[in-house]
Amino acid sequence: MKSTSTKIATLGAAVGIFAALLALSGALAPVFAATQQTSSATNAAPISTSSIPGLTVGQVINITSTSGHFKVVSDSSKNGTASGTVAFTVTGKFASGYTLSITAGSLSVNGTTYTISSGSAQTGHYAHRMVGQGTTTVVGTTSGTAASGAFLMKATARGTFGGEYATMSLDLQSGTTEYAIFLVGTIQG
Repeated sequence: MKSTSTKIATLGAAVGIFAALLALSGALAPVFAATQQTSSATNAAPISTSSIPGLTVGQVINITSTSGHFKVVSDSSKNGTASGTVAFTVTGKFASGYTLSITAGSLSVNGTTYTISSGSAQTGHYAHRMVGQGTTTVVGTTSGTAASGAFLMKATARGTFGGEYATMSLDLQSGTTEYAIFLVGTIQG
């Protein structure tokens, strides 16, 4: 009787293992299918960028504010309207984006006009976001001497900088005063 019980137990264990393997293979089928779909998705053809307007080397882009405001960084109660125009020239085209020089412009903040002396910027491949930095000068009204300043900027275009509208944020530091400036503007170029 013992040998019959052992045979039945062994057969039962084998059937149980076989059933478990079948269940696992069925349970894992969706996982295997998802893995196959994922790998085929990663091997898909790249998205065509021919419909996205690009920039060209030598192209001049002017962003002119239609509205804007500023706040003094150390005292946000000191705020008001701001305006400005910034001209960029595309200096290089790369697989991952564009380089630009800031060639002209001015910022009117807190009753003072800051003339942009120089600067540089860069965008990604789609020319949608831009970051850069530059310098400014202000001609003093009493002594006629020029005061210098520096700024960091970032801009986002609706579409690309070959389009129509952009927003621009600047962090302008002149002397001991630092301004946070936000401009909404149009793009020509």
